[in-house]
Amino acid sequence: MKIYNLFPLVAGKMPLWIDKLDYIKSLGFNVVYINPIFQTGYNRNIYAPKNFYKFCEEFIDPFSTGGTEQFKNFIDTCHSKGIKVIYELIFTHTSIDSDLLVEHPEWYIMEDGSLKKYTIKAQNSWIEWGDLLELNNNSDNPEIKNSIWQYWRDLTETYILYGVDIIKLHSAYCLPQKELKEFIKDIKNKYPHIEFIGDNLGASFGDMMDLSRAGVDYLFTSFKWWDFKAPWFFEQHYKLKDNIKLISFPENYDTERVSKKYNGNENAQKIFYAIAALLNKGVSIPIGFETGSKVKLNDLSSFSFDFEHEEFDIKDYIKKINDIKSSYTIFSEENDIYYLSQKNENIFALKKMNKEKNEFAILIANLNFSNSEKVVLNDIFYIIESSNIIDISPDYTETINTKNYEKTLQAGEIRILYSKK
Repeated sequence: MKIYNLFPLVAGKMPLWIDKLDYIKSLGFNVVYINPIFQTGYNRNIYAPKNFYKFCEEFIDPFSTGGTEQFKNFIDTCHSKGIKVIYELIFTHTSIDSDLLVEHPEWYIMEDGSLKKYTIKAQNSWIEWGDLLELNNNSDNPEIKNSIWQYWRDLTETYILYGVDIIKLHSAYCLPQKELKEFIKDIKNKYPHIEFIGDNLGASFGDMMDLSRAGVDYLFTSFKWWDFKAPWFFEQHYKLKDNIKLISFPENYDTERVSKKYNGNENAQKIFYAIAALLNKGVSIPIGFETGSKVKLNDLSSFSFDFEHEEFDIKDYIKKINDIKSSYTIFSEENDIYYLSQKNENIFALKKMNKEKNEFAILIANLNFSNSEKVVLNDIFYIIESSNIIDISPDYTETINTKNYEKTLQAGEIRILYSKK
């Protein structure tokens, strides 16, 4: 699954989204992720929903059909081009001026006689959002709990009937897992084709394990924060891979841009995408990654003109990596991965294997984004468990006919070696 995040505040009004689909497909992506576009509260933040059944006027073309028709037309056009659609639903909170507060004040948490502001746990700290109110999805009152979860079932079904293929549940780890599990089971019993992504940004590893047991189909890895050396990434991978499908990303709408961190270094951008794309079932990037945007996406004030400047252009490179991911199943599955130790700390080497299918691959990357570095892998035939090795690297390919692999990699270069018995 190759996901392109068409961030609404940059993409503009819904009819304009359709114009971007051929471009997205040309990069090799087969899924489009749309952040929430509900009618927003007074602060205009797209993550502050006022009405879940209305679309934000900012994304509706007033000279076209209504918002619902524009949304459905976009989804229908995606499907006609072989692209699936992810839409993000929010169950944890609303804006402080939400219509739901008028209709069902009993659904909100009260604290010391006042409505509780939405508070989210991110790792070991708590963050309070002053313009959001927290919904009581785990009420002690069974009648309230049943009514609010029935509301989520009805809401989800509405967007499924619009044509959405995959539901991303915002801050899913903050929801009561028992109720979440029952909710997912009910939806899938009625709509077996629907998949769920559990948004776990900020979640602990324990939270991720809970979500995997609750029935979500996908979780995001912590690839963004991995230094390519620390063992915790491998530990996370092995504990999750047999129970859930994983999505890695070099950046997303809520994180610092890779290009910003590495001062517009094109080589860094390429390496981060290639490794993220080839590690797990899914990969995801936000709009602007392919042109090296340094501007962080903002839930409130992102505009299309912020992304007109191109630091560089790696569209062709992304297409090559996506084609490799599509052509070799080992790169679109959760498989065993092993770190291949190197004396040169600037060289990253990893083995990926699927014993049942007799598929093996080695990724070798130069993490020095400014200078060349030498890689040495002794007896590569033993490592990859075959002497029949194909070089499928994105920039150029070579014949591998000696067991000791020694090569000088250019700055930011990646080599991809593959074997199938």
